[in-house]
Amino acid sequence: MAKRSNFLIALSLIIIPILPSTGLPYVLPSSQIIAIMTNKFANIKTLRIIQHTKIKDLNQEKEKAFGEIVSLGSPYLYRSEIPGQPGKRLIIHNSPKTLRIINGRITYDGESYDFIYRFLLLAHDPERLSEMLKEVGISIDKVFLTRFEGKIAYLIGEKEEGSARLLVDKEQFFPIILKYGDYLFHFSDYFEFMEHTWYPFQIVYSYKGDITEEYTVKDIKANLPIDVSLFDIPQIRAKFEKSK
Repeated sequence: MAKRSNFLIALSLIIIPILPSTGLPYVLPSSQIIAIMTNKFANIKTLRIIQHTKIKDLNQEKEKAFGEIVSLGSPYLYRSEIPGQPGKRLIIHNSPKTLRIINGRITYDGESYDFIYRFLLLAHDPERLSEMLKEVGISIDKVFLTRFEGKIAYLIGEKEEGSARLLVDKEQFFPIILKYGDYLFHFSDYFEFMEHTWYPFQIVYSYKGDITEEYTVKDIKANLPIDVSLFDIPQIRAKFEKSK
């Protein structure tokens, strides 16, 4: 528990700029940083991920773990489910709507920005992605250099503690941290799973610093055909409403 708490504290304290305000070297504009970052994932049109999910409630010290299948389609399709357990934990996002079903009950049905962190890692239009980042409060016209976990990174957004921001590795242009509202996402363990195409094999999601979800990739395949009906929220909603 102490280790996990320290991890969250470290994340919550992100980012102290590493250089003074005078004499700064040239810093790329956010539009160029986002364009280069987006190009890193340009080959990924769809993804099918088998992941290990671990959920921890740090206040109550509870933890549960299970396997999930995650299906993604560029630019805004997301679905996760526990294999062999329909409705146990089913989450679907089809922009801008999200449907969440837990134990056969609809627990959320509305608009959300919960899955921006997944869409950073798919083929995307840089301008559209920039607009999405602005919509969650990131000041994309502001860019600083910072250091995180021993690496130099670009910080897009305000530098004040707790503000919305995106951290991008300065050398590899991979996203490292995404923070907005009460949400914080940490991307790590990037692995080249197909030629010239990398993906973070671990993502840690924290909400208000109290609940964390850790996603660890066990298997990943890109650009497989997807069934768009799996993301049809009205159809899936109707199915679970009838089952009440």
